[in-house]
Amino acid sequence: MKKLLDDLCKLIVKQTDLYAALRETLEREREIILSSSVEELGRSNKKKEVVILQIKLLDESCSLILEGTGHNSYCSGEVGSLSRILESIDHPDCLPAKSAYARLGAVVQEVKRLNIENDRLIRGSLRAIKSSISFLVACASAANACYESSGQMRNEQITMTLLNEEV
Repeated sequence: MKKLLDDLCKLIVKQTDLYAALRETLEREREIILSSSVEELGRSNKKKEVVILQIKLLDESCSLILEGTGHNSYCSGEVGSLSRILESIDHPDCLPAKSAYARLGAVVQEVKRLNIENDRLIRGSLRAIKSSISFLVACASAANACYESSGQMRNEQITMTLLNEEV
């Protein structure tokens, strides 16, 4: 049992490290979103995919170890199931795994928070893009368009068009 719990603790520590790497990637992603670099965002997404795949592999390994401890009810999609299983193991050798799991939980919460923030930034950026496109389409289709055939804006029409859009 001690060997299995040691292995479980090591896997949880590895998962914590991977989630910390994911957190750093998400922090960098925020900077990328704000700088509007599509190429860098693509690279960041690839990094996230690799880390998430590694986390899933470790999760499967945890499941196998837990089966070895007689707790085969672990399901990676079930929130808190590992926590419940660790709490149900009344063995002194389980303390390091419980401690490691607590650290993992804290990092996972930070990853969730960053992911929500980045999602809001992306959605806000998309709304701004859609609004800009709508504005440009309205300008182009207006009877008194504010653009010359050369692509330059007519100065006298800019104020009128902007005022019309705000009303």
